[in-house]
Amino acid sequence: MALKIVWTPTAEKGFERIILYLEENWSEREVHSFIRNSFEFFDLLAQQPEILQKSTKQRNVYRGPMDSHNILTYRYRPRKKQIELLNIRSARRKPLK
Repeated sequence: MALKIVWTPTAEKGFERIILYLEENWSEREVHSFIRNSFEFFDLLAQQPEILQKSTKQRNVYRGPMDSHNILTYRYRPRKKQIELLNIRSARRKPLK
């Protein structure tokens, strides 16, 4: 059974930032490819919610690469049967503390 995916405002902004960067520096083909690959990854995540590395600091929070250039942080809520996307960011940005 696939889980429902819920976007936080932070995740939406991060996703938009990545798309804006791609639109400014790459072709429309790469933008569409990124969007398609991202949603394919989200479909996989809805089927296998524990696919990325579990956080040692926060309960039910997972973090890892969506692809070779972007990092996803999400919370798995098994009782609500949902995945809450917390943040999507470029791996090239300054690391979070």
